[in-house]
Amino acid sequence: MTRCAITECNDYTAPELDRAFRQIIDNTDFPAISGKTVFLKPNILSDSVPEKAITTDYRAIEALLRILNEMGAEKIIVGDSPGTQMGKLSARLSKIEEAVKAQNAEFADFREKNRPHEINGVRIPMAAALDEADIVISFAKFKTHQLMSATGAVKNMFGTIPGLNKSPLHLRYTTPETFAGFLMKVFEECHVDYAFIDAVIGMEGQGPGSGTPRHIGLMMGSENAYALDRAEALIMGYRSVPLIETAEKLSPGISDAEFPLLQPSSLIIEDYKRIGEGKKNTLRSLVIGTLLNFFRKGNNDRPRPIFSADKCRACSRCVNICPAKALSIENGHVVFEKRKCIRCYCCHEVCPFDAIKVK
Repeated sequence: MTRCAITECNDYTAPELDRAFRQIIDNTDFPAISGKTVFLKPNILSDSVPEKAITTDYRAIEALLRILNEMGAEKIIVGDSPGTQMGKLSARLSKIEEAVKAQNAEFADFREKNRPHEINGVRIPMAAALDEADIVISFAKFKTHQLMSATGAVKNMFGTIPGLNKSPLHLRYTTPETFAGFLMKVFEECHVDYAFIDAVIGMEGQGPGSGTPRHIGLMMGSENAYALDRAEALIMGYRSVPLIETAEKLSPGISDAEFPLLQPSSLIIEDYKRIGEGKKNTLRSLVIGTLLNFFRKGNNDRPRPIFSADKCRACSRCVNICPAKALSIENGHVVFEKRKCIRCYCCHEVCPFDAIKVK
């Protein structure tokens, strides 16, 4: 059985990170790195300051890169492609680009360097780094997610599809169940060898971009990304999330693992602000954002985005990413055609001004 290691990591200081990573690596089946080209895929949902906990923290990335170099990696490629990326990828505010350069790794732009892959009969551009690398590592961020309840190591690889090429795919897979199945296909195409989740500071509430940072104090790693995501969801307090429900339905036992260090069942955060919950931790509130929505065949019953005219700055990010073309800018304000909305929540995910809530 695969192993999933969870260890305490209370802050982003170099000694604490180094200890945590080495303990995880020593207690799991970490791939041989020496002489290999490694592709490290962090979560850079947007180039935001580290304090917002939107991205994998730059200090964690730099610490891991340092270890990979010490293990003899010949070349390391680091990259991501946010859904709203229009021009050259920047990761300066998040300090990720600086951390990558400090460890002599290559910062890749997937919009400039990509190759077509066929998934479910459709040719989709994906990061060229996937074909160049011997070893692929997903490095996700511990966060809630409006559509999928939680985002983790498997969904993180969706970012290998550059920029707005991701948006039309939501029209093909409009429910959490079908989208989860597609994410599994993307993950399979990426041939991921190992996965980490940065859970030192996570995000609760309306993630993955508009939630609230919360100290978790953990680092997580496994050769089994599904086991890692299942452990993440359990720690958040979910009994289930769409991705793991779908994965187990299609491939029973795919998320099973042994835990040589900390047990996720002993780390559950009862008051974690999960997607779809009110103030009370009742059984209904626990699952309403996951299982109830998950088993619905349509999307009309799912919550819809609500736009705040006071906070909106008419930046057009939501308009550009909306796969259903339900949004437009008129007279400096967002116009929302409710009948077109497919409840993919892409608009909510990319809004930099917290002007969109899901209710």
